[in-house]
Parts: sequence; C-alpha cells; structure tokens
Amino acid sequence: MTSELSTPAAEVSAAPSPWVAPVLRALPALAVGLTITFTADHSPVLGLVMLAVFGLASAAVLALTSLRLDSDEPLRPLHRGLAVIAGLAGALALVVLATVGGGLALLLLLIGGYAVLAGALELVWGIRHRLSHPLARDAVIIGIGTLALAIVLALVGDPVSAVGFFGAYAVVLGVFLLIAGFSLKWSTPAKESAAS
Repeated sequence: MTSELSTPAAEVSAAPSPWVAPVLRALPALAVGLTITFTADHSPVLGLVMLAVFGLASAAVLALTSLRLDSDEPLRPLHRGLAVIAGLAGALALVVLATVGGGLALLLLLIGGYAVLAGALELVWGIRHRLSHPLARDAVIIGIGTLALAIVLALVGDPVSAVGFFGAYAVVLGVFLLIAGFSLKWSTPAKESAAS
C-alpha cells in the first residue's frame, strides 16, 4: 500500500513542470528589452543586433525547454514552432548585418515578419487549447500583443521608434512570461492539495 502511494508521487516529482518553460523564455526577452531601454543609440544596426540576440537566444531556450517537456505536453509543439520562427528571424538579422550592414526597411521587415508569424502561432495555439491548458489564456494575450507589435511597426517611419517599440515589447513580454510561469507554479500545489 505504501509503495503504491509513493510511486505516483515520485513520477510527478521526476516529470519537468510546464511552469519552467515560460520563465526561461522570459530571460532573453528581458535581457534584450533592458539593453535597448538603457542604450541611447536606437539605430537600425542596434535593432538588428538586438533582434539577432533575441531570436537566437529565444530559439535556443525554446528548443531546450521543448526537449525537457513530456511528449504529451501541448507546450512542446508550440515551443518548437516558436523556436523555428525566432531562430530564423535572428539568423536573417545576422545575414543583413553581415551583408547590408543595417537599414530601417529591413529592420521593420524582419521584426514585423517575426511578429506576424509568432503572434499568429501563439494566438491560434491559445485558442485551440483554451479549455485544456493553464497557459492558453496567456498565449492568447501574448499572441495578440505580438501581432500588435507588427501593426505598430507598420505605422512608424523612424529607427528610434522602431527599436524603442521592439524594446518595449521585449520588456512587456518578459515580465508577462515571468508572471505567467510563476503563477502556474504557485497555483499547482493548491490544485494538487485540493485534488487529494
């Protein structure tokens, strides 16, 4: 009887928890957002460098967290898709920096393209899992916010605004992901104790 009760508890503690994924995902966003915030130069070159850092670091974190999640965890395919989009945006930013050296039009195109693809993926995932996953509502909000970034960037015509909005988006995204992750962590023990 005792071994039967201890086995499920051991399995639960050994399985990685989904709350870690949004917390780790927040780190590159916060690092890039705060760097932009405290940097006076908001040139297209800085924007492309920050996009490269954000994209490649986010892709690495998303890919690693997707590997650590259980195979049946719905966050896994979302993180894989976001990793591909972020990695592609970061790699293209590096290519632009190496070949062209900068340019507002290319900066807006790359950030806008990332925002449309990542925002749409996250929004659709959140809507599809709205009744079955605790992070679905947060994904809907992040998806809408990311799509809003694309709309805002389509309306700006200067690098200071473009880089500034990207930095503001990164900070808000990072803070929101931290809140979502820690809220999920802190609500899990209460749910488990209520179930037992």
